[in-house]
Amino acid sequence: MRKLLALLLLASAPAGAHVTIDPPEAAPNSFQRIAFRVPHGCAGQPTTAIEVTLPEGITSARPSPKPGWELTVRMRPLERPVSGGHGLVREAPSFIAWSGGNLPDPFFEEFVMMIRTPNRPGETLLFPVAQLCAGGARHDWVEVATPGQARPRSPVPTLRLGAAP
Repeated sequence: MRKLLALLLLASAPAGAHVTIDPPEAAPNSFQRIAFRVPHGCAGQPTTAIEVTLPEGITSARPSPKPGWELTVRMRPLERPVSGGHGLVREAPSFIAWSGGNLPDPFFEEFVMMIRTPNRPGETLLFPVAQLCAGGARHDWVEVATPGQARPRSPVPTLRLGAAP
């Protein structure tokens, strides 16, 4: 029982736990399922919303609905239409949010979407995330890691595009 309690306390500790993307790497110019893994709440409060800003180059993103959570998708016009699987795409998603749910602090959850990655092998895409919690708490996962410096306290979730297939 003490081991279980210790594991639960360790799992809920914020040190080293941050929002990440699973898997961390994808093929360029492909459809990829990605999950934003949220490992804890904000200072003991439950998570009530996850807001994801999509990087330029993502021309398709379809979020997976979660029971008890409301989905919001905001679109932006593209400068030039791009070819999609079913004709020309003239706008692309810029923001996806799951809100109104309740993810208690000691638990983790994944917020899933299917995206089309840009054809930019070797590039790392940044997905800034805002984590909103009960009581008005907010945690922004937006800090970019810099070579030679300590790991950021609130690192931005990243997706590395591998070599061209």
